[in-house]
Amino acid sequence: MRKFASIPPRVWQADLKAVRGKLEALAVHYHLTTSGHANMLGLYYVPIAYIAHEIGCPEEGASKGLLDLIESKICSYDHQRELVWVHEMAADQIAPQLSPKDKRVKGVADQLAMLPICPITLDFYHRYRIAFHLYDERNLEEFELSMPEDVEAPSKPLRSKEKDKEKDLGKGEGTSGFRGSGKSTGTSETMFTPYPIPASSAEGKTFLLSQGVPVDEIDACLRNLLGGNLSPYELEGILTNARSAA
Repeated sequence: MRKFASIPPRVWQADLKAVRGKLEALAVHYHLTTSGHANMLGLYYVPIAYIAHEIGCPEEGASKGLLDLIESKICSYDHQRELVWVHEMAADQIAPQLSPKDKRVKGVADQLAMLPICPITLDFYHRYRIAFHLYDERNLEEFELSMPEDVEAPSKPLRSKEKDKEKDLGKGEGTSGFRGSGKSTGTSETMFTPYPIPASSAEGKTFLLSQGVPVDEIDACLRNLLGGNLSPYELEGILTNARSAA
């Protein structure tokens, strides 16, 4: 379960402008973007009955609110598989776009690869394949092959399987871990596994500084680290935001 969700203020002037005054739609949107069932992709399994129960309204009201969001092109819903996709949620929770070397690319690819290939997941892939460099991920090869011929081509050639094997066999980085180098192999297991809790605040602060955490972010990161709630994925996001603001 996610520990927090990011909802930018612009949603009131952009995403939700089309459903102003439609209280069921606003309640359903808030649930979809903050629910414990959700993930960073905004693409996940959630039966309408869950939505209705958690916002405290009849199932008909939840269905009406969801339909309003669908008609406003804010989200899509696969009724057969009970999958929802909140269209701009990945951009809000992760970033509008990622660099090819950003470790979060691997995290996105791993989560998407666990979902079935169907119209709603293909729409997600089409929306974010260039922005998140998903076309270069081997576990999404079937998604890439499912794209129409006129889809936008990547700006660089796809890496070959030989290069992938060479990188995997001989040029991997150290494993993530509090007392290690702090670098990550980028696997979903290491990326989302919290760092071990340090023996003291001083030890934790030293670790965070060694990773390049800005001074103004140290206190917040240290609280999460001491509470066992700081993972390599979250640290990478903090460092990326700091580099963007510099």
